[in-house]
Amino acid sequence: MTNDRKTVRATLFIGGTGALVWLMVAPAVDGYGRWPWSLFAMVCLLLGLYAVVLSRWRGRRPVAVIFPLVVLGLLGPLMPRSSMAFGLVLVVFSWIRSGVCFPGTVARSVRRELVLCGGAGAVVALWGPSTPLTWALGIWLFSLVQALFFILCVPEPLSAAGRPGDAFDHAAHRIEDLLDGL
Repeated sequence: MTNDRKTVRATLFIGGTGALVWLMVAPAVDGYGRWPWSLFAMVCLLLGLYAVVLSRWRGRRPVAVIFPLVVLGLLGPLMPRSSMAFGLVLVVFSWIRSGVCFPGTVARSVRRELVLCGGAGAVVALWGPSTPLTWALGIWLFSLVQALFFILCVPEPLSAAGRPGDAFDHAAHRIEDLLDGL
């Protein structure tokens, strides 16, 4: 993965596309009283697509994200309420992103996922979407916040040539720059 804007653009594109698809699908399932679970299925499909994209960005095989997605697929429909199922989606999303694709220390991973994933989920829940349009906007809002992950949490050092370099060389150049400023 490079530290360019492609990760942010792709995150926004997937979220925006998911929101638009939900707007097209929602009227068809709304009359059957199953829309919370159809929305859950839509969100699971988006998560599966995004998980494959995340694994490819990190140079991992997409097979690495199958187990968390299987857990979600088996446990999600067993939840007594759709809100609990969406909470499970947030946990699995965090597991895939910070546990499989962008691992770090446990404390750091939990902290950044609580802020980004938990915070975005809480904002959408407090907003209380109840119509297909507000749910689509909620999906879009969630993807906007998740794009911040690549801006705030995954800075990749760039060498002078503009491509990823050795972290130690980057740190040495940074220290030299700081010392030159004194």
